Amino acid sequence: MSLAGFAASLLLLARLPGGGPVASAAIVGAVDTPPVRLTAEQVRSALRTEGPAPSFAGKDLGGLDLRGVDFRGADLTGVRLAGAYLDGANLFSCDLTDAVATGARLARANLDGTVLRRADFSRADLRGASLFSTIVEAANLTEARLDSARIIGYLKGARLVRASLRSANAGVDAANQSMGLMRANFAGADLTGADLTGANLYKADLTRASLAEAILARADLTAAELFGADLTGADLSGARLTNADVAEAVFRRARLAGVVGLNETRNRARAIFDD
Repeated sequence: MSLAGFAASLLLLARLPGGGPVASAAIVGAVDTPPVRLTAEQVRSALRTEGPAPSFAGKDLGGLDLRGVDFRGADLTGVRLAGAYLDGANLFSCDLTDAVATGARLARANLDGTVLRRADFSRADLRGASLFSTIVEAANLTEARLDSARIIGYLKGARLVRASLRSANAGVDAANQSMGLMRANFAGADLTGADLTGANLYKADLTRASLAEAILARADLTAAELFGADLTGADLSGARLTNADVAEAVFRRARLAGVVGLNETRNRARAIFDD
């Protein structure tokens, strides 16, 4: 049977009683095509073109060397960037919703004002990157490297399991308070086993975040919101907790040696410690 005849048979089956859902799925699979694969030169050429920022939505840029490329304002929804080299790239105000950038390298990249909603950046290298006013809601950054990154954004429900945020700067930006409180919002985020050694989390919102087994040694959690956070088995050695809200936070098996300001936390009586 020819391909045209096969497609016609599937269409007929879709119209028969009981044949709709299965046939419809088969038809979609039959006409589904892989994403368009671009070369690095095609990408650079498109970005040099005068006019509105180009769209790379749904395109495959995986593994390409795009270091230092200026994507500013480009549509990158659903783009594939797995294993791509984007060190020092400018992704300012790009839309990377549902993008797949597993294992990509974005060291020192500019992601200010970028949307990463539901994007998969697992194992990505974002060391020293800037994520200011960035939407990272429900994104997957499992085992991503964000050491020394600047993070002021919306990370509600983000997955940062075993991610490295050593010396990350996620504290309130005092210079922009005329615009309202701008801080890192990790509410409901999963930071299980994450390494936040020496991180600045001043006034960060960690409401109901999972920080079980996380390393927070010498981290600054001054005035942070830890309401309902799970810090079971976390290492808080030498961390600062002055004026942090710890209501309903769980500190069972947590390592608290040298913690500064534990007695000056808000709602300490409502926190849960080992018996």
